[in-house]
Amino acid sequence: MSDDVSPALLAKRRASLARIDRIAWWLDDAFRIPVLNKRVGIDGVAGLVPFAGDLVGAGLSSMLVIEALRLGAPRRVWMRMGANAGLDFLVGLVPVAGDLFDMFWKANRRNERVLRKWLEQVTAGETKQSRWGGAVGVSLGLAGAFIVTVVLWKALFG
Repeated sequence: MSDDVSPALLAKRRASLARIDRIAWWLDDAFRIPVLNKRVGIDGVAGLVPFAGDLVGAGLSSMLVIEALRLGAPRRVWMRMGANAGLDFLVGLVPVAGDLFDMFWKANRRNERVLRKWLEQVTAGETKQSRWGGAVGVSLGLAGAFIVTVVLWKALFG
């Protein structure tokens, strides 16, 4: 991070990076599958429950996007993070194949790297952008995920 960043801002960014890393670890890497020697997190475990688990995973994944908004990340950063989480959600809806995809895609780790890269490149002179557009986008994305889940659930289970 830049040398001309105030100590308070630097501390805030470090705390955010630690929080982001912890969230991504819990969502993508918290548990080891012994036979496969692969790591999976809460997102992958929740994804085993058809539709509802994927919706829970999308909600949990949105925490990283919300953190990006809180830090004032530019649109390109949180849009990419939303695309990663959205792809994880959509592919996760496919039984078995979606669960395998989630084990390898690790959208939350990807989002952690995107946000970390932006935080490391940001300069002290940049101004924060409005968070409202991003908050509305995240809300609409989660609402869309919920609607897709409900429609698919009703179509399959009545």
